[in-house]
Amino acid sequence: MKRLRDKVAIITGAGMGLGESLAILFASEGAKIIVADINQKAGEETTAKIQETAGEATFVHSDMLKEADTENMIHVTRDQYGGLDILVNNVGVQVNKDIVETTEDEWDYVLNTNLKSMFFCSKYAIPQMKKNGGGNIICVSSLSGLVGNGMQASYNASKHGVIGLVRSMAIDHAPDNIRVNAICPGSMNTPLVQGIPKEKLEPYYNLNVQKRFAEPIEVARAVLFLASDEASFVTGSVMVADGGYTTM
Repeated sequence: MKRLRDKVAIITGAGMGLGESLAILFASEGAKIIVADINQKAGEETTAKIQETAGEATFVHSDMLKEADTENMIHVTRDQYGGLDILVNNVGVQVNKDIVETTEDEWDYVLNTNLKSMFFCSKYAIPQMKKNGGGNIICVSSLSGLVGNGMQASYNASKHGVIGLVRSMAIDHAPDNIRVNAICPGSMNTPLVQGIPKEKLEPYYNLNVQKRFAEPIEVARAVLFLASDEASFVTGSVMVADGGYTTM
């Protein structure tokens, strides 16, 4: 039995990397997918991949830093599929600088992309979920939301903030039958790292006990569990998928 049969899911940042894997996996499990991304070409390609395997998907061009775009994304979802069951807040960026070197514009860019975008998307998704009788929000944080990392001041602050937001929303909206959880991935083989020579990545492989980076699909499967009814008693939780990084 497909675990997300007849569910409607929005995946933000679904054009590539983890978001693409999530959209394709959720569609294979029976969900109707809103592929939301600022990158139109990448978003349309993900949508086409789903449709080629008889899945249901609609691309919505959305800038998650614009409140009007996130509100419109929810409206399109309602008009296209009649409601909303699952929201995966997945967009994120990184600036590798300490706090002294970080400019105000860089700080705002990272915090707005990684945290404020989740506020916007959740703000407009929750009322629609309440109309449906409940729903499910998963926010992509990071192992950097659990530990400190050098030269990542703004990124660490934003990812710690995601976990705080998740816990607060889980409390506030439990009476609405809305579950809210966070996933904290470690390093993944996404397009952002695929162009880096292996010898430069080698030291980072050794930072977790499995001595490798995750494939996006491995993290996507963990998110699938949180999105499914198998996790019906799981809310306000932080699931770690980091290859054992935080055990060391």
